[in-house]
Amino acid sequence: MPAFGTSIAGNGMSNGERIGLAYDAVAADYDRKLEPAGWIRRALWRHFDRVFGPGDRILDIGCGTGTDAIHLARNHVRVTAVDASAEMLARLRAKLARESPRLQGNIDVQCGNVDDVGRALVGPFDGIISSFAALNTVDLSTFAQHAARLLRRGGRFVCHMLSTGHGQSAWARLLGRRATGDAPGARIVVVGGEPLTHLDVAPDEIYRRFFRTDFDARGGYALGLFVSGAMEARLPESLLDLVGHVEPIIGAVPALAAKGRFFVLDLERRPA
Repeated sequence: MPAFGTSIAGNGMSNGERIGLAYDAVAADYDRKLEPAGWIRRALWRHFDRVFGPGDRILDIGCGTGTDAIHLARNHVRVTAVDASAEMLARLRAKLARESPRLQGNIDVQCGNVDDVGRALVGPFDGIISSFAALNTVDLSTFAQHAARLLRRGGRFVCHMLSTGHGQSAWARLLGRRATGDAPGARIVVVGGEPLTHLDVAPDEIYRRFFRTDFDARGGYALGLFVSGAMEARLPESLLDLVGHVEPIIGAVPALAAKGRFFVLDLERRPA
């Protein structure tokens, strides 16, 4: 398993410290680079909108430039948006400046490492979300404790993470081939010139290892099961959105749930 928070690459800097620096470096171009994956974002929004409603209080971990937070706030959801990158949050604040005062009041922006911020937050929250692999870089043993403390009984935690086959072809993923060169359970992904340790574990194992004590599994599914990153730039948006409606159904088949580029886990804080 990856030793999150320990130094890598020999210069004494922790993985957590690298996260802010890495995403500071890519913040200016981050939204543009994710545009081809907009169909995945919209699939997540449909899931969020089914689970969360007006008046709910939601914690967005690794909020980035605030795309999900603003979507939820437009639906009258109150969001605490947390990220380690000051530059990413500067983009979020710039977006908020163009929104109505009501929407601005629905988003509380917090900058810092998720562990530090998590210790300072006060619940209860109605939900927690995290998208586009933010939780792959987090020590989930510690995060699961924060999530259990902050989330109300019956509250939902919806996370979207890198799958073990991310970066491989659809055929390689469906055949169960794993990328070589990284330690079991971990991979190094270079972001903004910084090597970040990413958890590289199947969704069912993530649930069993980190969340089973305090959470019930409500469901999960693969995303990016049939569409590679290269294909996204070539296919029409209408077709991609069709795929985004179909994949959560097909990708919920247990044999396929870990075969996409990403997976989604939907967990419920166990009732008393």
